Amino acid sequence: MELDARRLRVLHTVAVRGGVTAAAETLCVSPSAVSQQLALLEREAGCDLVERVGRGIALTPAGQALALAAEEVARALDRAEAAVAAARKGISGTVRVGAFPSAARALVGPAVTRTLRRHPGLDVRVNEGEDVRTLGDLRLAALDVVIAQEYDHVPVDFPSGLSRRAVLRDPLHLCVPASGAYAKASSLEELRDAPWIAAAPGTPCGDSTRQACHDVGFSPDVRHTVMDFGLALDLVAEGLGVALIPELGLRDMPDGVVTARTAQARTIYALTRAPGVGPVRPAVAAFLAELAGDQLSAGAEASTGRVREDSDA
Repeated sequence: MELDARRLRVLHTVAVRGGVTAAAETLCVSPSAVSQQLALLEREAGCDLVERVGRGIALTPAGQALALAAEEVARALDRAEAAVAAARKGISGTVRVGAFPSAARALVGPAVTRTLRRHPGLDVRVNEGEDVRTLGDLRLAALDVVIAQEYDHVPVDFPSGLSRRAVLRDPLHLCVPASGAYAKASSLEELRDAPWIAAAPGTPCGDSTRQACHDVGFSPDVRHTVMDFGLALDLVAEGLGVALIPELGLRDMPDGVVTARTAQARTIYALTRAPGVGPVRPAVAAFLAELAGDQLSAGAEASTGRVREDSDA
């Protein structure tokens, strides 16, 4: 049995993305091309690797084993590349970084600037995206570093095969209009009947708001579904609702918003593919070193609005 490495990559992409269509988008080919490659790989393997489930497909046990082997091959190539890079003089190469919006702006941008100033031979590229997408890109070696988040009250089951290091603890703040019925509220319980502004369900920030409210006994009345923290704050300033926003999202505080720090927080992580035996690529290590330098200063400019004393919302 001789398996084509390129077709193994296609199978691995299907496994990570969860389907043919999503894999085709990642690989920049048509779904029919992905299906053809899978069929050829099945012929090489001599057994079924995928099976139809409803309108989609799922990997068979043999398909899962081959997809796992493909990921091991990718890790071996990572180790080989790191070993070769470590033997070179100077630090060079490309580092591709994925990050969700508030971290990309507050943490990644400044870290990239410092990295390039210290190591002019490097090429660091930033890709903004939500965690599910960027973590998949990391596993598929389309990214080298991913900045992801985990809220204390919404645990995340991060994919296996990744190394994770904490970068920053980012406290959550209640944001309410400076005037009106909820202007003096400093706890979630006091906002039980308020109109809420939150991200969509299924997103880390959206699930965080809903779970925090559920934990104190109510389901928030989400009137406005907003992904951008700046827009959420503008809506709060207009008196259209209240919101629960991480400190990094408070960088551009409009007039008319009052915040109260809560006991809850999210942890921001930098994730890379687990290197196994061998060095981390020097280019990646250089960027991570500069990213770690932001830990103490990242929140210094976060809030310029009126801030109440800390509370245990």
